[in-house]
Amino acid sequence: MSPSHVPPWPRASRTLPDGTGNRPVGTIRRGALLGVLLTVRTLMGADPADRPTPSASTPVLATPDGRLRRAFDSGGISGGIHLVVRDGRVIHRSAVGTGDPATGRPFGTDCLVRIYSMSKPITSVGALLLHERGAFDLDDPVARFIPAFGHATVLEKDGDRAVRVPPSRPITVRDVFTHRTGYSYGDEPGVREHYEREGLRYRGPHELYPPEMTLERAAEALARIPALHHPGERFTYGFSTDLLGRLIEVWSGTSLDVFLRENVFAPLGMDDTGFVVPETGRDRFTACMALQEGRPVVVDPAATSPFRKGFTFLSGGGGLVSTANDYARFGEMLAGGGMFRGRRLLREATVRLMFTDQIGAGEDGFRFGLGLELRTVTLGAGAGGRKATELTWGGYASTDFRLVPDEHLVQIFLRQAVPYDHRLAAELASEVYAHWPPPADIPRGEDAPQGGHLPKD
Repeated sequence: MSPSHVPPWPRASRTLPDGTGNRPVGTIRRGALLGVLLTVRTLMGADPADRPTPSASTPVLATPDGRLRRAFDSGGISGGIHLVVRDGRVIHRSAVGTGDPATGRPFGTDCLVRIYSMSKPITSVGALLLHERGAFDLDDPVARFIPAFGHATVLEKDGDRAVRVPPSRPITVRDVFTHRTGYSYGDEPGVREHYEREGLRYRGPHELYPPEMTLERAAEALARIPALHHPGERFTYGFSTDLLGRLIEVWSGTSLDVFLRENVFAPLGMDDTGFVVPETGRDRFTACMALQEGRPVVVDPAATSPFRKGFTFLSGGGGLVSTANDYARFGEMLAGGGMFRGRRLLREATVRLMFTDQIGAGEDGFRFGLGLELRTVTLGAGAGGRKATELTWGGYASTDFRLVPDEHLVQIFLRQAVPYDHRLAAELASEVYAHWPPPADIPRGEDAPQGGHLPKD
C-alpha cells in the first residue's frame, strides 16, 4: 500500500505496509535448543531479574540483535526495542538508541510509547469480556445500543453524483469488530467533507492527536456520516474500534478508561497502560520522531506532548500508551488461551473465536478475526520448516505486535516514528521464525532456559 496521504495508522491495508510478508531469513542446524534465542544484550535501567542470561552450553542468536543494531548505526531508527517472550519468559531482548533525544534516556522495556492501533486488540478483548457476560451478541444491530445508527446511510454513485441510500442491512457488532461498517478515517474523496464538518478528524503535526470530543458525541457524529459501502461488504479501516469503545461504555455503564483499567489492565498487571501518561511514568515517556530531509526530528516532544494530559476522546482504536513489558503480558494472556499466571481473564472458547477468521479470505488472502489479522508463517528453515498461524497488528508510530498461539510465542517491537514503517519489525520477526527450533527441541516447564520472567511477577 502506498497511499498519497498517510492516515493516523495503517487504515485499509490488507497487510501491514512492509510489503514483504514474513519471509524466513537464515538457517540453523536441526536439534538446536531454544537457548539459541537468548541474547547477550542487556538493557540499561531494566529490572536485573528480567535480564536473560545466555546458556553456557548453547550458542547465542545474534541475528535479530545485529539487524536492530545495524538499523540504528545506519541512522534508520533513533531508538527501539525488540522483545520475544515464550510462556511468560523473556527469551530474547535487544534495544538500541534513546527514547528521548532531549534526555538521552535509553530505550528499554519500561519506556512508555504511543501504541496507536495496537490499542485495537486491547479494546476488542474488553468488548469480548462483556460478550461473555451476556451484554450483546455479535450479530446484534448497533442501533439497538446507539439508536442514531438506525438512521445510518451509505454513499452510492448515481451517474455523476453521489447519493445517500439506506444500508442493505443494519450494521452489526460483528461488523464493528471486523472493520466492515463502511466507516473510514475520512481521507477518501466524497466523505472527507463529512468527517471534517463533524470534527471527526485527527489533528496536529502528522495527525498525531485524536478529535476533540467525547466518545458519545463521536458515535452520534459517525452515524450522521455516510458509509463508504454497505455493512459487511468489505474491510475498511477507520473509526470502527472507536465505535466499539463507545459500545463498551454503553454496555458497561462506565467510561472506557475505567472499564479497561479495572477489567483488563489491573488483572494483567499492566500498570503503565492507559489513555494518559501516568505521573510515575513521565520520565519514561518517549518522544515521537519523523524523517525530514532524511534525518530524524522530534515531532511530539516527550516533555510537552498532549499525551501527558490525555484527551477527551478515549480512542479505543488508537489512544493508549503502554510499554513493552505491559504489552507482552497482554500477549501472554492471549497466547495462554485467556489464562494469565493461573488466573483466567477470557474463556478459551472466546479466544478461539477471536482468533477465527470472521471475514472470509479474499483473493489477496487477507484474514481478520475479532481485532487481529491472521497470517500463515513458517517456523524453522529448510526441511524442518512448519506452518503456523500468526496473529498480528501494528500502530501508526511503527509499533508492532505478533503472536503465535501454538508456540505460546509473543513478539513486541516498539519504536516511535511516523508515518508508520513496519519493515524492520517484519525482518526481526522473520529472523526469530527462521531460527525457531522444531517442537521436540523446545524445552518446557523447569527445563526452559532461565531467561527470567517479566517484571511485576
